[in-house]
Amino acid sequence: MSQQTPDLGGYEVVGRLAVGGMAEVYQARAKPTTQRSPGEPDEVVLKRLLPAYRNDGAYVKAFVDEAKLTVRLRHANIVRTFRLFKAGPDYLMVQELVAGRTLGFMQELLVKAKAAMPPEAACYICWSVLKALDYIHRAKLGEGGASIIHRDVNPANILLSVTGDVKLTDFGVADVEGVMRGDAGALRGTLPYMSPEQVLGQTVDARSDLYSVGVILWELLANRRLHLAEGEAELMHKVRDARAPLLSTLVPELPDYAVQVVRKALFADKARRFQSATEFIRALEVLARRNGWPLTVEALKPLLGG
Repeated sequence: MSQQTPDLGGYEVVGRLAVGGMAEVYQARAKPTTQRSPGEPDEVVLKRLLPAYRNDGAYVKAFVDEAKLTVRLRHANIVRTFRLFKAGPDYLMVQELVAGRTLGFMQELLVKAKAAMPPEAACYICWSVLKALDYIHRAKLGEGGASIIHRDVNPANILLSVTGDVKLTDFGVADVEGVMRGDAGALRGTLPYMSPEQVLGQTVDARSDLYSVGVILWELLANRRLHLAEGEAELMHKVRDARAPLLSTLVPELPDYAVQVVRKALFADKARRFQSATEFIRALEVLARRNGWPLTVEALKPLLGG
């Protein structure tokens, strides 16, 4: 084995893809002698708990909890986790490799180019994410049938593959009732995409995830950030107040029904929002049908260079 390809738990590392708050992510391939999971492909992602946190019980538990949860999730719009294992002092997760970019990366490119995302692409991306959320919100885990809330739906956690797959990832702050209960009132997630109740430290449910999708859809259609602020305190106030300019004032050519759908998704009062992912999905399907937009990979052709 050459110096350029270090070994990590029986996998040859091809390169480091990213580093986050508690873990780093590598592209890797299993060595011929490595025991692989059923269905595990040749090229995978290895997610490793950062060495600084190996002896921190809370971080180890969060990492292990995320793996235990995601290994049970099987959906076309969710990045698959094949297994969790320990190699020496390292805690490692083997996940599906999605060749592509994050939605956040694509957004940055479009904003810099002053090019709006085609509304049919925005609709399809959010519809795909809602399909993933519908699955996890309905999934019942454990003896008590606990429900799952992602809590961190944001463009950095949505992957767009080069073939047009849309996949939700990073369940690191997800809540499963009674299984992954976080610190009460702890602020976990990505601030600009949080719901008002989340930023206030109140109890969150599936409607909080749906609100996050509403923020993403607003931003994709407006081609700008919803919440711009000087610092964290101002940003928290803006998220809490949940004031989103009506899209018709920013993008007059948008279909009126698209404006209505986004408005409903972003009510501060969660009783006035979409009450389930299914309801939000149906609204996007009506929007697509009325405008002749495909709810297939065809909608992403302009982004994929097709």
